[in-house]
Amino acid sequence: MAAARAASEPSSPPSVAEAFRDLAADWADAMTVAWNGSHGRDLRLVVRAGAHAALAAVATWLVAVTVCVVVWLVSAPNTAGVWGPLRVAGQLWLLGHHVALDVPAGRVAMAPLGFTALLLFALWHTTAAPVVRPVQVAYTAFGAATGYGLVAAVVAAGAATADVHPDTAQAVPFAVLFGALVPTAARWRRIAAFCVLPRWVVTAARAAGVAGAVLIGGSAAALAGALAGHLPEAGWPQGIGDACGMLLLSLAVLPNAVLWATAFVLGPGFAAGTGTAVNVLNVKTGALPLFPLLGALPRSGSHLYPYGLAFLAVPVVAGVAAALVVTRARHRRLGDRVRATGAASAAVALTVGLAATLSGGPLAGGRMAAFGPSGWRTAAATLVLVGVGAAAVVLLPPSALAVRRLCVRRLSVRRLLDAVAVLVPRRRAAEVGPGLAAPGEDDRQEVGHQGEEPEDLADREDPAGTEVGQAAQHADAEEDDAEEDEEITGHDAGVVVAGEAGEGHPEPEAGADQAADSDQAADDDADDEDVPVVVDGAVDVADADADGD
Repeated sequence: MAAARAASEPSSPPSVAEAFRDLAADWADAMTVAWNGSHGRDLRLVVRAGAHAALAAVATWLVAVTVCVVVWLVSAPNTAGVWGPLRVAGQLWLLGHHVALDVPAGRVAMAPLGFTALLLFALWHTTAAPVVRPVQVAYTAFGAATGYGLVAAVVAAGAATADVHPDTAQAVPFAVLFGALVPTAARWRRIAAFCVLPRWVVTAARAAGVAGAVLIGGSAAALAGALAGHLPEAGWPQGIGDACGMLLLSLAVLPNAVLWATAFVLGPGFAAGTGTAVNVLNVKTGALPLFPLLGALPRSGSHLYPYGLAFLAVPVVAGVAAALVVTRARHRRLGDRVRATGAASAAVALTVGLAATLSGGPLAGGRMAAFGPSGWRTAAATLVLVGVGAAAVVLLPPSALAVRRLCVRRLSVRRLLDAVAVLVPRRRAAEVGPGLAAPGEDDRQEVGHQGEEPEDLADREDPAGTEVGQAAQHADAEEDDAEEDEEITGHDAGVVVAGEAGEGHPEPEAGADQAADSDQAADDDADDEDVPVVVDGAVDVADADADGD
């Protein structure tokens, strides 16, 4: 009875712990099947990429923690607990991803690109996982973005304080973009191997790299000269710890200063606060905070024109360097050289414009709300100046060669006169030869002399008459010579071809050399043969028996 009653009673529902335990077991079984299945390699590739990206994020955060703790220990170790530098390290890590921080004075969104370069370097070297298929590039990008985004969410949650609040709406998306794009870009060689790219694309990439290096190098040289001209500059603290902190901060924003100098040498310049402008034509600045790198700015009211225009030579030289790379590639077609030059100029413009946008941003509210260059203006100036310098080298040599050929060979005096003579219509000279009649009444040139004989026209030095008379004399002389030859060598049957001026040129046919061996009857029959005469492409028949008539 007790057993039947126990069997009839409903079983008690499982607890929450048991439910989670069963769910975990099911997930473990599914993952085991997938891990060892046909797509197990792709799954392991995703997990490996995510783990590497997460380790890179943790490593860079630890670098920020080390810097902040060292500065805290040297400057003011007794002012706050150790959690303070840890939160500051998280804020610096997020700011390196261009995540904005909300502070009581306003909003801070200018990323220290020196620390951003460290983040890029760490992510760039997380591509140890091999990729053998194009789809695996997407798998690795997904895994890296997932692992990096999870770490960013944890750092953003721990970096918030009572006064500083990271923008969590930007933290995870920006970190996901970093985690997906940077490792994918690091595999550019493998991706290029999957694609069949034209040769001019490779040349454009090399030219863009050279032009960017020349542009950044020239801008850095201009910045170094400006800093050297204003040393020693106020803004350095007196204590050792504070000086070390200021040095580290200056190194962190040094790439920002180089990009601002790039915008300056390109022409658009940059803003050093609300309502300010620093460019090659004018300088307008107000009160600035005491910071060493800001000491390189020209003084307010300085008139750089026209000397500041000399800085525009830097992007032009960068364009020339890109064009030299394209020229050394020795593309046979001019179109390939033009496409490579245009693509290189556009790539440099987009890269510099994006970097200029990331180098600026607000530092607080009020006058500090606008710092840095304009991205689209910098990109447009780069495209124009670098493109002009590159086009001058790529296009001018073919154009100069074409102009030289046109001037030296085609526009010579003789060729020019020949071309004019061909274009101007003129009467064709009369042709006189065997089988052609002398010019008639309609062949006279002048209206009042239609009744005159050819000899009268020649005596009067009429051009047409003179030419006709000379042609007739030539024809008579040729016929006399032909008769003398016939008397000596016998009769040669042939074709008489009238030349341009009416001269007759006998061309003996095959077998004419055996005329002396033939009998007299054949010679008599040949005397009565008709001779074809070719005049101006038409064939006429004349009697070969005409003895000079």
